[in-house]
Amino acid sequence: MVLDLQARMTLPEFLDLAIERLAPVTDIPPGRLVAAFHSREAESSTVVKAGIAIPHIIVNGLSRASMLLARCRGGVIFPGENEPVHAILMLVEGLDHRFFHLQALAALSRSAHDPHFMEKWLSAGSVEELRDQLLETHRSRCTLHRSACV
Repeated sequence: MVLDLQARMTLPEFLDLAIERLAPVTDIPPGRLVAAFHSREAESSTVVKAGIAIPHIIVNGLSRASMLLARCRGGVIFPGENEPVHAILMLVEGLDHRFFHLQALAALSRSAHDPHFMEKWLSAGSVEELRDQLLETHRSRCTLHRSACV
């Protein structure tokens, strides 16, 4: 699932949009997802590099992983961060999939730290190009597959 947003927004505004898309595919109530993401962000920022965040949660009762990729040209304002975030790679997984969760986080982090990632991310012409850019950045080492991006 890929969101391509134009306006600048706060993290709560972004989460409302993202959870609206994630909740139906996870069968987790929206309020529970929002609370989990806010709680995770309160523990420590999920911004991994200027302009890039990887919010991730593990939710009891979830049987499959769900991912949401978002480009926000105007930027999302994360609490305590000096720069807006333009690339958000969200991951929701169940307790039984912690190993995959760690592998997915590592793959997303490698992609985010590619020196050309942000330039390519912001210049992608479509949501398909956004998804393909992430999946192809480290295709040979990446454990993520197109099917993981609901």
